[in-house]
Amino acid sequence: MTRKFHAEITTLTLLLVAIMGMGDALAGGFAIPHQTARGLGLSNAMTAGVNDPSAVYYNPAALSEVDGNRLLINGSYINVVSSVENGGRKAVNKHDDNFIATLFANYHIPGTDLTVGIGSYVPFGLATSYDREFTRFAAERTELRTLYVTPAISWHSSKYFSVGAGFSFVHSSGLFSRGLCFDALLLDSGCATLGGLFEGRMRLTDTANAYTYNLGFLFKPTENVKLGASYRARADLRFDTADVKLGGAFSSSFTRAKVRPVPLPPVTNVGLFWQINPSWGAEFVYEYTRWSEFKRFNASFSPAPTFVPLGVPVAGFSLPEDWKNTSTLRLGSFYKLNKNLELRGGITVEETPIPSRTLNPAIPGADLLTLNAGIGYELDRLTIDLSYMAVFYKTRRVTNGELEGLPATGIPFLGAGFPSAKDKYKTFNNFVSLSLSYRF
Repeated sequence: MTRKFHAEITTLTLLLVAIMGMGDALAGGFAIPHQTARGLGLSNAMTAGVNDPSAVYYNPAALSEVDGNRLLINGSYINVVSSVENGGRKAVNKHDDNFIATLFANYHIPGTDLTVGIGSYVPFGLATSYDREFTRFAAERTELRTLYVTPAISWHSSKYFSVGAGFSFVHSSGLFSRGLCFDALLLDSGCATLGGLFEGRMRLTDTANAYTYNLGFLFKPTENVKLGASYRARADLRFDTADVKLGGAFSSSFTRAKVRPVPLPPVTNVGLFWQINPSWGAEFVYEYTRWSEFKRFNASFSPAPTFVPLGVPVAGFSLPEDWKNTSTLRLGSFYKLNKNLELRGGITVEETPIPSRTLNPAIPGADLLTLNAGIGYELDRLTIDLSYMAVFYKTRRVTNGELEGLPATGIPFLGAGFPSAKDKYKTFNNFVSLSLSYRF
C-alpha cells in the first residue's frame, strides 16, 4: 500500500476514535434512520441511489458506485418537543437537545472489482427526561445509546450487479429510572397521597456489546435505473450486570440486575432509483422493521432487595411492550442546478410500533410524517451538504394505566393513586445535519 493510503487510514482511525461514544437521540420507536445530510435531505430514500461511502450503512453493495475514494464526516442536531398530559397535568421532556456524529470512508482496491468501506454510525438511540411529577411511576429518565462500527465490502461482479456485506460491532449503554409504587395495603390511595411512604425509586445503568451484520444487493438493468435491497440483522443488547440504585423504603440502596435482552430489530429496505434526466433523479423506498421482537422489558434483581413497609423481597420487574412490525414509505428527489449545486427534497410516512395499551412517556411514539429539504455544494474534491427535516407526530390519546405505576414481581399492585384520565401525547422533532466529504 502507498504512503498516501497509509495516511488516509491513519486519519480515518483517529476520527473514529474521536467520535466513539457519541450518539444520544430520540426518534420514532428508538430508531434513528438518517445518518448523513444527503440522506436527510432525501428523506433516507437512498437504498439504490446512494453514491457516497455512507453505502456502508444504506446498502453495502452500492460501495462500488462511489466516485473515487472518499471520507465523509457528519454531525446532526435533533431538537425534540414532546409532552404528556393527564387530568389537567402536563409533563415536558427536558432532554430536548441531542447530538450525534457519524463517519464513513471507502477505498476501491486497484485492479479488482472490490471496494471496501468502514462506517461509525448511530441507527438506534433514545433520550427522555422528566421532573419527578406525575410521570414518575412510568418514566423519569430513559436513555439508550448505541454506536455501530462496521467494515464492509462490495463486489461489482458485472456492469449489472453488485453485492455487498458488512459486519458490525455494536457498543451500547442504557439508563432507566422511575418511581415504584407499592400501595396494595392502602386500597389504591398511598403513593400519591401519603408522602411517599409506599413509594420506592430505582435507577438502572449498564453497558453492553453485541455483533450483527448487514447485506446489500444492487441491480442496474439500464444506465438510468437501479434496484437496490438491504437487510440489517437483529442485535441483542444484553445488560446482564446492571447496577441498580434504590431509594425510598428499600432495605438496600444497591443491587444488581439481569435485563432480558433488548432487541435492535432487523430492518429490510427495497428501493427503486430513476435518473429521470442528467439533472434530475428520484428514489422510492419501502422499509419494513420487525419491532414485534420487542415483547417485554424485564429485569431480575440479585440479591433481591426488601421493600420494608410490606416486608417482602422484590425479585425484579416485568413491563409488557408488545410492539408491532412497521412499514415506512420514503420518497426523495434531487435536482442539479449546475455542476456544483444540488437541491434535494423528500417525504416520509411511518407507522409507530407502539400499541396504545403500552404507550408511556419513556418512548412517546406515534405515526409520523416528515418533510425534508437539503442542499449540496461540490467544489473540486470537497462536498458540503446541509439538510433539515421536520417530523410531525400524530397526537395520541390513550387510556391504558401506564402512568399509574410499575408492577413488581410477587407484590400485589393496585396503582399510584392518581385519578383515571385519558393521556394525551404530543411530539414534534427538528433535525439538522451537516456533512463534509472529501475525495482523495
